[in-house]
Amino acid sequence: MPVVSEQEIKKILRKKGKVRGAAFQSIGDFILKRKGPDGLARCEDQIKKWGVDFHLSEIAPLVWYPIAWGALFVLAAQDVFAWSETEIREMGGDGPKISAIVKLMFKLFPNVEQLAGQIPGFWRKNYTVGEIEVASLDKAKKVMILHLRDCAFHPSLCRYIEGFAETTFRFSRPKNSFAQVKETRCSFNDNVPYEEYTVRWE
Repeated sequence: MPVVSEQEIKKILRKKGKVRGAAFQSIGDFILKRKGPDGLARCEDQIKKWGVDFHLSEIAPLVWYPIAWGALFVLAAQDVFAWSETEIREMGGDGPKISAIVKLMFKLFPNVEQLAGQIPGFWRKNYTVGEIEVASLDKAKKVMILHLRDCAFHPSLCRYIEGFAETTFRFSRPKNSFAQVKETRCSFNDNVPYEEYTVRWE
C-alpha cells in the first residue's frame, strides 16, 4: 500500500515555500549510504511519477528549492523501500551530521537560554515558510517545548523533523549526555495549529 495517496501528493505540491538545497543533499546522502546509487535512482523515478522532474545531482546546497520537493524526497524513500517511521526518524537524525555549519552553530551555544534564542532565526535562514517558536523553557526541569507552525506536509515528515531536531540539539550538549526530542502534539492527529516537540536533556 502506498505511503502517500495521489490526493496527498497533489496537496503537498500546492504547498508554498522553499528550502535550501542542503536539505536535499542530506536526504540523498542517507539514501546512498543505505541503498546505494540504484536506490537513489529509484527514489528519483518515484518523484517523477508524482509529477516532478527531480535530479539530486542538479541541487546546489545554498540555492532555494520548493519545500514540497523535499517532502516528496523523504516520502519517495519511504514508499520505495517500505521504510517505517523509525527509518525516517533516523534519516532526519543523520541530516545535521553532514553539515559543518549546523554543528558549529549549535556548539557555539551550550547555554540553553542562548540556544533557545537562536532556534527561530536558524529556521528562517533555511526555510521561507513556517515558523518555530520556543513555547516554554524550564531550566530546572530541563525541558523545552517548541511549536512549529504552518509547515505540515505528512505525519512521516514529523518523524524526520523529530530526528533532525534531536541530533541538532545534541550538538549543544556535552559529549555522551542525554538529549531527546519527541513530538508531543501533531496537527494531523490532535487538532492543533502546530507541531509540538518536547526537548529533554540532562
